[in-house]
Amino acid sequence: MDIEKTKVITLTSPIMANDGITCHETITLKEPVLIQVEQFYAEQAKSSSSLPAMRLLIVLISELPDPIIKKMSITDFAVCRDYLQRFLAFNPSEHGNS
Repeated sequence: MDIEKTKVITLTSPIMANDGITCHETITLKEPVLIQVEQFYAEQAKSSSSLPAMRLLIVLISELPDPIIKKMSITDFAVCRDYLQRFLAFNPSEHGNS
């Protein structure tokens, strides 16, 4: 099964920006590049929780600022996390790329 390289996720709970004008109803995620994954693992090593590291990865990939992502509902966060985890857990030999 191939992973979608880019995915637009419709948020179940839109996020209002701090300016009170901009409302984010979707978030666009894509395959992370190596430096983003390195930053994810470096952040993960600092904490006993993986939440801050995954939040950082979402910020880096979506290009939405951290204060916006911090307002994301936990169910929307879980959808984003599950999509990105597919890349982090990717095993080339399972996909005929060994």
